[in-house]
Amino acid sequence: MFLKAYKRALAVLVKKPVLLWGLSLMAQLLLWIAGIITLPIVALTLVATYLIQAGLTTLYLDGLQGKAVNSDQLFAAFNKNGFRIAGGFAWRDLWLVIWGLIPLAGPVLAIIKSYEYRFVPYILMTKPEVSATAALRLSKEMTKGKKTQMFLADLLVYVAYGVVNAVLALFAAIPFVGILFGIVLFAFNVVFFALQGIFTGLYSASFYLPEEENKAEDTAA
Repeated sequence: MFLKAYKRALAVLVKKPVLLWGLSLMAQLLLWIAGIITLPIVALTLVATYLIQAGLTTLYLDGLQGKAVNSDQLFAAFNKNGFRIAGGFAWRDLWLVIWGLIPLAGPVLAIIKSYEYRFVPYILMTKPEVSATAALRLSKEMTKGKKTQMFLADLLVYVAYGVVNAVLALFAAIPFVGILFGIVLFAFNVVFFALQGIFTGLYSASFYLPEEENKAEDTAA
């Protein structure tokens, strides 16, 4: 079948090779120009996304410490340290991509590194003296002995979701009463995806906080 596809493609290419090459080149040029024009917008969107994500970490930390939480915390990173914070997020993501590109072992290494770098947002928000690049190294140190626990915490959430989802789906297949379980299944999925990110952020922050408290106690001593 692919030989037939080759034959058809060559038949068209042989007829107007220069024109087709020129149009292809023009298309690439237009894409390149469009990329340059929209790059500032994409970059600003990415920076804003990073800064809002950083603000969420403040909300999680304050919530865990019993402090009041409000919408102002979402914009906590929009300050003079904003460039450093966004740079730290970008540096973390860049390295995760690099690890993921390693042949064969890349995906596994990227997952491991994602746990090593999980404290980066909290470090960037609570330790203004730590540079964007140093935050990765500090996170690696602070997550020692905690990566397995964080992985299990994540795994349990999704295993529990899968089990509940499967059970409700089975009941939803029952004639007549299945409609009720179908509604419950839909509601469960809506609630899960609405709250899962917040729940993950909170328990991730809880892994970070004890380390902070220990450091504070050591300093006071």
